[in-house]
Amino acid sequence: MVEKGQKIIAKVTAIVNYGAFCEIINDDDQPMKGLIHISEISDFYVKSISDFLETGKEYEVEVIDFLEDKNQVKLSFKSLRPELLKSDDSKIQETTNGFDNLKNSIK
Repeated sequence: MVEKGQKIIAKVTAIVNYGAFCEIINDDDQPMKGLIHISEISDFYVKSISDFLETGKEYEVEVIDFLEDKNQVKLSFKSLRPELLKSDDSKIQETTNGFDNLKNSIK
């Protein structure tokens, strides 16, 4: 069984336009299916998943969710690679004024 936050090795079995399907062998030697959604590959624009992942290769990934009844795992590729994460200062900062500046410039 896998747990949220656990680092595991996943083998990419197929790449589709919304992510990559993987196979994971857990501690019980039971194969499980996993998905690395495109949003979990990089915080930056992903033009092609094949730029990051290759079918047949194994990658270290992090478990972000486990659906025990379906024996499926949601995986993150970017969480173990700081270079694929946006820093806090690159995010849009909220202001307390809202649209005040716009309203004042229209007057």
